[in-house]
Amino acid sequence: MIGLGKWKLHVDTRFYSGDVFLIVGEKGGEYDIIAEFPSGKRPDFTFGELKEEGGTITGTARHSLLQGSRIPFSVTFEGDHASGCLDVPVVGMIRFADGVLVQEESAY
Repeated sequence: MIGLGKWKLHVDTRFYSGDVFLIVGEKGGEYDIIAEFPSGKRPDFTFGELKEEGGTITGTARHSLLQGSRIPFSVTFEGDHASGCLDVPVVGMIRFADGVLVQEESAY
């Protein structure tokens, strides 16, 4: 499995600009991804249908305000750096780059 750990990413949208953490874990042999703000609050995104393709995890995200929407999601890991995007309806493409690993998986 790739990208396991807690990643600090920066996003800049009209609704939120700042850091967010992406926690990539393993549960029952499958990827488990959680988004979290620095305050510890978790945005209302859930991640599913996760697949590993080379150094990239792809899947879909869902948000309660966008009922029925499957939001394409991808994150690419290169060593201790990460980048990726979410293509959110109405909001548009949310890109993040220069993500850094802040905790190994075993640290949380």
